[in-house]
Amino acid sequence: MSDPAKQASRRGAEEAGQSPSTRQRRGQLSGAVGIGINLLLAAGKLAAGWLSGSLAVAADGLNNLTDVGSSVVTLAGFHMAGHKADKEHPFGHGRAEYIAGLIVSLLILLVGLELGKSSVERILHPSDVTLTIWTAGVMALAVLAKLWMWRFNLRLSRELQSQTLAAAATDALSDSAATAAVLAGTALGQLTGRHVDGWLGLAVAAFILWSGFQAVRGTLDPLLGRPASPELTEEIARLVLEQEEILGIHELLVHEYGPGHLFATIHAEVRPDLPLLTAHAAADRAERALAQRLGVQAVIHIDPQGGDGAAG
Repeated sequence: MSDPAKQASRRGAEEAGQSPSTRQRRGQLSGAVGIGINLLLAAGKLAAGWLSGSLAVAADGLNNLTDVGSSVVTLAGFHMAGHKADKEHPFGHGRAEYIAGLIVSLLILLVGLELGKSSVERILHPSDVTLTIWTAGVMALAVLAKLWMWRFNLRLSRELQSQTLAAAATDALSDSAATAAVLAGTALGQLTGRHVDGWLGLAVAAFILWSGFQAVRGTLDPLLGRPASPELTEEIARLVLEQEEILGIHELLVHEYGPGHLFATIHAEVRPDLPLLTAHAAADRAERALAQRLGVQAVIHIDPQGGDGAAG
């Protein structure tokens, strides 16, 4: 088996082995951790911004307050995604996780726009900023906390193959960089006596907007519907063609209804004189192999080779 095929098989097996309850618990853990840490950081930064008179510091605290809302959305999204399929949603609720990721991404963009607006006003009407030991300590601690959250969410996003947690990791990394820039810039302004607070806030806003656009792209694609990767398609074909009765396949379509919720329809070509029961048994074996080894729920249609439904 080629390396890409091995990777596709391994990814499918991992997804197939993830129970919905485990995925739900880990996603909700990320949301709960985010709520707790961001509440503490928001309170500390808003107080530090008020004491120092720094718009950039206060805006950074407001960003953390918005992150609390993002964490609540993440928590709710994973809770909804863990619900089982029902009459109204026969394919489950897995896409709720993607919707949560999109909302988080849009909140990131909103914070960037608001910060940009406030920064332009500060550039036009500058004011003095005082960097205190309290302010410097809070900001330094925030950088470390956000770096930890980035690693925490990045590990979970890779483990669960979650775009929502990937967006949360991106947000945490951008927050860490933004806070570091605010701290460095505020210290520079204190030393030089220049009014850099507004310009610094504008730079942070641009960075947050860039991060938001990247996060939107990552969460929007699976919602709109994206094609299966070439590696997954190759592995599906290989597993189906392991059945000696199946001579070829065509019209392979893969639909994703949330992480780990893959459905496929396949037309399998067989000899025209092959007994129907034999062909049906081969299709059943192929469907079981796809479910067990790739986590793909497949429906295989039998086509007599050379018939009207078969590919050339």
